[in-house]
Amino acid sequence: MVRKLKGGKTSQGAGSQMNILNQAMQQQMLLVQEGLKEKELTSSVGGGAVTVKVNGQKELLEVKLTDDIIKEAADDKEMLDDLIVSAVREAMRQADELAEAEMGKVTGGINIPGLF
Repeated sequence: MVRKLKGGKTSQGAGSQMNILNQAMQQQMLLVQEGLKEKELTSSVGGGAVTVKVNGQKELLEVKLTDDIIKEAADDKEMLDDLIVSAVREAMRQADELAEAEMGKVTGGINIPGLF
């Protein structure tokens, strides 16, 4: 035998509360994502010969090469290619860590698949 709670409330109230919580969390996550766009991360490799800048949404903003590395690249293009790739990968790794930390503040550290 199932009894109704006083006031005739059913489980629909709990469902709507979950919807409200989900919407609030989604709104916070959107704000965090917008905030990540404003945060910049820099990676430098080769003793500062190659420097890249990305934002928290992993958009590449800037690549800087020193004059010396450009001169060296005339003889060893592959070295320059490798340095650029290395700098970009490191900057993207930093952006991933930043996004994970910022989203963790919203989700309370719960790992939500497909969030990043």
